[in-house]
Amino acid sequence: MDYTSKFVGIDVASTKLDVCWDTTQGLAHQTILYDEQSLNDFLTEHPELVVGQSIMGVESTGEYHLKVAKYFLNLGFTVKVINPIITKEYTRATIRGKKTDKTDSQLIHKALSEGHGDVVNLSQLTNESKELLRLSASLNVIVHQLGQRIQSTERKELSGLEEIQRQLYDILDELKDTNERIVAKATEERSDEELYIDSIPGFAVKLSAVTHHEIGDINRFKNFKSLVAFAGLDPKIKQSGNNLNVTGRLTKRGSSHLRAGLFLAANSARQCDQDLNNYYLKKKSEGRSYTEIMCMISRKLLARIYTVLKEQRMYQPRPIIKELSTDDDLTEA
Repeated sequence: MDYTSKFVGIDVASTKLDVCWDTTQGLAHQTILYDEQSLNDFLTEHPELVVGQSIMGVESTGEYHLKVAKYFLNLGFTVKVINPIITKEYTRATIRGKKTDKTDSQLIHKALSEGHGDVVNLSQLTNESKELLRLSASLNVIVHQLGQRIQSTERKELSGLEEIQRQLYDILDELKDTNERIVAKATEERSDEELYIDSIPGFAVKLSAVTHHEIGDINRFKNFKSLVAFAGLDPKIKQSGNNLNVTGRLTKRGSSHLRAGLFLAANSARQCDQDLNNYYLKKKSEGRSYTEIMCMISRKLLARIYTVLKEQRMYQPRPIIKELSTDDDLTEA
C-alpha cells in the first residue's frame, strides 16, 4: 500500500482499545482487545501504519495508557501523550458534546493532527524516581489530613479515646518515616540536571528532583513558552471574533506535580532571594494576593530553570531571560 497514515488516535480502556486513523477514504475506526496479540494482528492488517512515519497518540489515563505506549515505542513508532484537558476542550467544542470511545479516539486523532501532545520515550514511561516522588506527594496529603483529624479529636476532649489517639500518632510517625525512605530512594542518585536546578534559590534536593523528573528532557520544549504551558502557568485566552481576552486564570493544563513543586519553591525563594523578595513586596503593595504573586514568582523560577538546563550550567544570580509580558495577568495557582 502506498498510502501512509500520519496520525493514529487511540482511546484506552482497561480491556479494549478504540483506534482511529486516516486513510485515503477519510477516517477509519476499529475496536480491538487490549493485549499484545490483538495489537500485532491490527498492525499486520493495516500496513498503512508505518514505523517512523505514523504518530501514535494516547490520552494520559493514569497507568492504563502506559502498556500500549510502550508497545509502540518498542516497535520504533513515535508516541505522543495528550493531556485529558485538551480532549475535554475538543469535546466541548462539538455541537452535542458527544462522548463515546469511538468519538474519543477521533478527538485524539484531531488533537494529534493539530500538533497537540508531548513526545515520550521509554525512559519517561519507566521513571522509577518520578513515580516514587509522586507517591511521596500523595503520602504527604494523607499525613497532613490524618494529623489534622487527630488534633481535631483531641481538641474536643472526648473521653475514652486516649489509647486510640496514641495508636494513630504511632501510625502517623510510621507514615512519616516511610515517606522519608521513599524520598531518599528517589533522590539517592542525583543527575547533573538536578544539581543545576538545586543551585537556584528556593530549591533543595527533593524539589529539584521533582522538577527535573516532571520536566524530563528540556530539549523537547521548543521554547520557554512551551515549558510555561506544560507547567500550566500560562493564562487562559478567550477569543470572540477579533477580540482576544486574557482571563487572568491559569490553564492548569500541564503537570500539576511540577506546578505544585514550583509553588513551594517560590515561597522559599522569595524569602532567600533579595530580587524576588523585592518583587514580592512590590506586587503585594499593588494589592495582589499571595497566590497571585506565588504564581508570578513560579514563572520567574521556571525561566531560570529553562536557562540552566538549556545551557547545562549552575545558576548565576544575574538577569538571564526576559519575563513574558503577561506575567502580571496570572491570578490562580
